[in-house]
Amino acid sequence: YNRQRQAQITKELIEIISGAEAL
Repeated sequence: YNRQRQAQITKELIEIISGAEAL
């Protein structure tokens, strides 16, 4: 894994989880 790619995936997961919690 590239560190930059992993950071991007983590950021997307956080946004998805935050969106799910908002619902």
